[in-house]
Amino acid sequence: MTPQERVGLLQDKVAFITGAARGQGRAHAVRFAEEGADVIAVDLCEQIDSVAYPMSTPEDLDETVRLVEKTGRRIVAERGDVRDRERLQQIVAKGLDEFGHIDFVIANAGILPAAGAQGREISAFTDAIAVMLSGV
Repeated sequence: MTPQERVGLLQDKVAFITGAARGQGRAHAVRFAEEGADVIAVDLCEQIDSVAYPMSTPEDLDETVRLVEKTGRRIVAERGDVRDRERLQQIVAKGLDEFGHIDFVIANAGILPAAGAQGREISAFTDAIAVMLSGV
């Protein structure tokens, strides 16, 4: 049975996933797709100054797209910052235009700016709150 022929638990559902370019977000996107869901994926794909480690890239988001499409499901993938409500509204609107509804929201975007010298700056705290609290 090909992935396209398999009927999963989430057949024809739609998941909106933040932080979808790699790590847990990518894993969520691929797993939901394997179970039959289409995906609206968003990720910043650029560096935040207060974060000491390399953040996701556009190529990471492209790989998420490839992996979801490999399951036979559809994906709308856009670069966007969870701290930017207007941009998120644009991405949601694009996903709704494509799929017609959203069944699940996985607010997965997160950062750990406490690492490195930048972690001692107040911007590390404000960026963390903006991404993981206000962004959610």
